[in-house]
Amino acid sequence: MSKPLMHREKMSVAATTYGRMGGFGRRDIDGLVAEPYALEFAFLPHQRTVLEHPGGRIEDMPILPHSGGAVGCDPVRFMETDGPSEFVEIRPASWLRQEVVADMRAEATKDHERLWNRKDPALCALAMRIRAHAFGGTPLSCEELEDRLRNALARSLEAVGAPLRPKTERGLDMRRVERVVAYIHAHLADDLRLGTLADVAATSRYHFARMFERTAGMPPHAFITALRMDRAAAILQSGGSVAHAARQSGYAPGHSFRSAFNAQFGRSPARYAQ
Repeated sequence: MSKPLMHREKMSVAATTYGRMGGFGRRDIDGLVAEPYALEFAFLPHQRTVLEHPGGRIEDMPILPHSGGAVGCDPVRFMETDGPSEFVEIRPASWLRQEVVADMRAEATKDHERLWNRKDPALCALAMRIRAHAFGGTPLSCEELEDRLRNALARSLEAVGAPLRPKTERGLDMRRVERVVAYIHAHLADDLRLGTLADVAATSRYHFARMFERTAGMPPHAFITALRMDRAAAILQSGGSVAHAARQSGYAPGHSFRSAFNAQFGRSPARYAQ
């Protein structure tokens, strides 16, 4: 495997880590701890992985390829593997996990034990999205991370016995859509949370993202990104600086803004301004 890589990022909804490294022993990996309730995903298989639990208890377990799960109520220290590793860890903000638990009425299962070696497509898609972002692909916005993370958290809670989420095939009526769109326009430079948008629409946080997508033809995070890029383009056309356009559209000036703008318009902000 190529040289070790560790990409960490902290957003308001979660802290994410993408890691890639060769086989490691105790000295090499000392300090790599999976925090309580973090979601973990492994791209590569291991016949043998050594874990240390609180109190010094050692566990020796295999890891399946493209599998993962939730750490549980106790932290876990990864001590040793039998070969190269590639993984993603997501540490949800406590408020976000609490919202998901409350929305799912999952109080009885929130303090579950470690859940591992699950083939969960929602967690797999989230992990691959974080990996692509780490390698400089299409930027992962805070809104997209929240949308995908809410779904992955809900599926992990369902796997330990939380009530299954009811399905919905409905979209949003136009009155609700208009309220949500107006709110998004008024807060494009802010940290937009899906829970807040669901509250504006006066609908369930269970279903908001799916209902919005059925109505608008794209998920909320893609809709928000499109509006932000349109605002940035208008600012650049009027002679504003790239840094000002980034800030007014909810981004810090830098790579993420340039990548998102290029994905929408096929050129960098600087070239577009010319």
